[in-house]
Amino acid sequence: MNSSQDAGTIIFETLKNELLDLTIKPGQEISENEICQRFNVTRPPVRTALRRLSDMGLVEIKPYYGTHASLLNMDKVYQIIHMRTVLEANIICEFINSNPSAFIIEELEHNIRLQEILTAEKEIDSTQFFNLDNQLHLIWYRERNCEHIWNMIQEQKIEYTRFRMLDYKNTMSYTSMVSGHKNLVEAIKQHDTDSIPKLIGRHLHDGIRRTNEDVLKECAHFFIPPLQKEFWNSYTQQYYN
Repeated sequence: MNSSQDAGTIIFETLKNELLDLTIKPGQEISENEICQRFNVTRPPVRTALRRLSDMGLVEIKPYYGTHASLLNMDKVYQIIHMRTVLEANIICEFINSNPSAFIIEELEHNIRLQEILTAEKEIDSTQFFNLDNQLHLIWYRERNCEHIWNMIQEQKIEYTRFRMLDYKNTMSYTSMVSGHKNLVEAIKQHDTDSIPKLIGRHLHDGIRRTNEDVLKECAHFFIPPLQKEFWNSYTQQYYN
């Protein structure tokens, strides 16, 4: 590596990706010694990288206890999904009312086809599906000149990204996710703005329903116990009536 600064950046980006895609599990200890050996560096760039990850909320550094991947905070996840649901419903409706061109509709449908091809494989690459999922949603933000809003959402939703990866890897409900995307694209094609709030609400909240039933029981040690669970479960029932 060319310098301590370069090394710190490489270590930071590598660990960030591993924390986001759950290669490093919530609560897992992160050893400075092991990172030094892995990247063949001294401690200063490792500590710089870990401080940056701590500032992002991805790790917790405690004296005499060590460094651990942060636990998932479901109360934050509930609120991030709520924010995105309200915002995205409006953006999609604006997108529909802008009469998107046949070229843009084809772009949406092409993304769906790629999702179907990927999910038909025996071994599904969850990171690749995550990227296709994001690319689809980005289209209506982009077409409404709201890419900066999309980028701000990405910057603020570290908790939600890890939650989504947990959903992908543990529930394996890719067919359900693709179906939600197809329903949204069909509503867009039909200029059906009335159905969008419920469709996007259901699509974005389905992950919570899946994890409530399966993952939260098996992976309870990944989570800070939620305080707002009952409120949000009751509130989101509107998307399933």
